[in-house]
Amino acid sequence: MSSVGSPIPSQTSFYVKCSKLLLSAAFVSMALALSACNGGGGGGTVNPPKNPAEPVQPQPQPIAAEYLPAAGFWNGRKAAGPWCQGKVSTQSLHAQSVSEESLLAAPTDAMRGLSGLSENLTGLTVQSAGPQELALLLPTGEDAGAALARVKAQNVTVDGEFGYWITVQATPAQAQRLVAQGLVQYAEKLPTLKTVGLPAPSDATLGNQSKYLPMMNTQAAWSQLDLGCDHPVVAVIDGGWTGSTTHAEYNLVPQSAWFNPIKAQQGNAESTEMNPGYDHGTAVAGVIAMTTNGYGAGASVSYNLAKVLPINARTTGSSIGATAAVQGIEYAVGQTTINGQVFTNPYPASVINLSFGSDATRSPSQFFQSAFTAAANRGVVIVAAAGNELASGTTDTAGLNHSIGVAGVMFDGNRWVDPHRAGFGSNYGPGVDVAAPAMAVPTMVNGAAEFWSGTSMATPWVSAQIAMWMYANQHYRADGSRTQGLRGDALYNKLYACFAAIGSNRGTKDEYLGFGKLDTGRLVSPTEAACR
Repeated sequence: MSSVGSPIPSQTSFYVKCSKLLLSAAFVSMALALSACNGGGGGGTVNPPKNPAEPVQPQPQPIAAEYLPAAGFWNGRKAAGPWCQGKVSTQSLHAQSVSEESLLAAPTDAMRGLSGLSENLTGLTVQSAGPQELALLLPTGEDAGAALARVKAQNVTVDGEFGYWITVQATPAQAQRLVAQGLVQYAEKLPTLKTVGLPAPSDATLGNQSKYLPMMNTQAAWSQLDLGCDHPVVAVIDGGWTGSTTHAEYNLVPQSAWFNPIKAQQGNAESTEMNPGYDHGTAVAGVIAMTTNGYGAGASVSYNLAKVLPINARTTGSSIGATAAVQGIEYAVGQTTINGQVFTNPYPASVINLSFGSDATRSPSQFFQSAFTAAANRGVVIVAAAGNELASGTTDTAGLNHSIGVAGVMFDGNRWVDPHRAGFGSNYGPGVDVAAPAMAVPTMVNGAAEFWSGTSMATPWVSAQIAMWMYANQHYRADGSRTQGLRGDALYNKLYACFAAIGSNRGTKDEYLGFGKLDTGRLVSPTEAACR
């Protein structure tokens, strides 16, 4: 075994073997699975001929003990290994080291430039429209606390407080009056957010990791990495975690750190999906969290190097709450305050995965933009799904600045246009930055294998790639910085330059696949100058 490079995991043949497939497929699909596994058209068992003797198949090398994960939740420590020796670990962040200020406590130049009503709010019939979920920007030239007190004195119901931003339940007419009175600088209607993925048919002809891992050159990345560095945390803000954790515990942060901003509970990310069979958040997280070399049937894209923090921002109405989503972003970065209670995240995220978004709106949410920019200024990368309507334009989350917008591809690497459902496929537009597998992507939910399609599933693939880039940076740099010491625009510009160099579109960016599929081997290579 070489001194550098993770061994090829024992589950790389995800669902190729018939026995694995049959255990995971739905009962109604077993006949299809059997016909795909048997050689003849009539089915049944075909005995191999005795002569000539079949060649002996080479046996895979056993996995060395240091690459076999221990049972149970990740303990917050980096795995012992040859990388990052002598570098100070920055894995956990205790309460006393977290800034007490809100992520949006200080107004940015963009916030100072906002005024009046957003286009999507002025488009409503101001005098007749009922209460809406709105985001209000307090006057940026005043003290935020005093300005908030004046707004509350107007009997406005405040849902969330984010420094100079607040979210409220109010009518457009109320918002108009608050702006006219100078109590609010700017007001906008918050977008309705939805998840963007559905389970795909689970018959044996659909995809598996043996197709996608080589297409994304993932094994080449694994062969260049090794244990020893801190594990980047990926916060998955979605519908929470459902059922068994056995297949993923080693790649999940301790359950005490999970978070539900809607219930204002730490240590709880239990799913609130209306349909018990629609476990979107768990399926998304599974792409990153499946434990490689043990406890499941599949290999994590990031080979046990990244850890996942589940955050449940899904409402009982089966949609993502806008206020809860930004509270989730604040918590992922370090800390949020809900109803006066401070929640501190002991495992701050380096990457935030948003497999949800809005329909196209006439004006993007400046409230969300402020949160995205604030996260970028802390060195955190947001990765967001482009949407599944096969339409021009991307979701709000993918289209905003300081976000990596992810489109989907099929098994052949071309843009994902779902063959099983009309009008279902990857959106396109200037918000698309990169592309990743979106058709029948394998994951695990409640300990069982499932296949899901959607840009929701392409997004965690890219989140895992960004986490591996950060992991490699720690080893290659003397200062151990995951982001190469970059934040804000500089961080994203570095990523875009890297994507242009290693993307399948060979340096060009189009509206369908952005820079294209990322070559993961080149993404983590020490000799890829554009990425290092």
